[in-house]
Amino acid sequence: MLAPPELEPTLREFLGDVPLHPLGAVGERRAAAGGWLAAEYVRRAAAVAVRRAPAPDVVVAASHFLPDAAAVAALVRRGAFGVAYVYHLVGARPGRSVRTIWSKADERAGLALLRRSARVVFASNEPTSSALRARGIEPVATTIGVDVSSFTPAQPAELPPRCLFLARLARTKGLADAVEALARVRRRVPDAHLVVVGTGPERGPASALAERIGVGDAVEWLGFVSEADKRRALARSRLLLAPSYEEGWGIAVCEALASGVPVVAYRHPVLDEVFGSAYLAAGPGDVDGLAELAVRVLTDRPYAEGLARAGRTTAERYDVGRVAELELDAILQGRCAS
Repeated sequence: MLAPPELEPTLREFLGDVPLHPLGAVGERRAAAGGWLAAEYVRRAAAVAVRRAPAPDVVVAASHFLPDAAAVAALVRRGAFGVAYVYHLVGARPGRSVRTIWSKADERAGLALLRRSARVVFASNEPTSSALRARGIEPVATTIGVDVSSFTPAQPAELPPRCLFLARLARTKGLADAVEALARVRRRVPDAHLVVVGTGPERGPASALAERIGVGDAVEWLGFVSEADKRRALARSRLLLAPSYEEGWGIAVCEALASGVPVVAYRHPVLDEVFGSAYLAAGPGDVDGLAELAVRVLTDRPYAEGLARAGRTTAERYDVGRVAELELDAILQGRCAS
């Protein structure tokens, strides 16, 4: 397995005693420093390219980022069958910051490696599939698998007005918007709180923002949590607040729906494609609209209960067992064809 080291306890639950090679998260300080992050990516890409480990039958990259793509290319050269996942692309991201420029360059390099080495490239939504075709990669359609039966349906309408933010604390995930929305929600629901799960460079700025606009005591910062604690956080929440500016599929959205927790998010074609009317959406950047939807969920119990039922039904479409079987068939067919 190639995975961030903090995921090892969760992965062990599913895969047992499989060798784990740390490759992934770099921690808040390096993630906040664009130069350090770029250097770390280059170092890891070089490390996997020269690693002399025996080639497996199949190598699967969980992303198209440069270290993962370099690992696929290196092992394919030694006889492995290459597979990769692409959830969303950053090529259209606006701005010319060092971090954005680096991300686009990393993406170009990673996709170039996958175009030459990966025989199966999975994509989880149509916009990403179209963009990959334009770059010379013919993707195989898939979706994200969620173990829906393992999420116990909550009764969110009976809980205190607690909103949950569950994501990497990166700028594109809209944490500042969630804090701003909380301030607006509390004008109508004075005891509303926001629980933030995740780590990343935006925690400091968002915490300062919360203090500045008077909701510092209404935000709880849980940081990185275990899978069990994440599920407990979902079960204790009245709604998931997901004002992300980019989405590749919406894992947190699906996990909330599987838990019977209504979702209030920014609208994206990807979320519409996957979840339809099962989530509530405001336009990206419309903090007032986001807050208005959250207030309705928090104050209209029958409405919230209807959303909870519809969300659970929608989440059941993405049963992990079904998705895994379809992906395995695609990989086996690809190997046979080669």
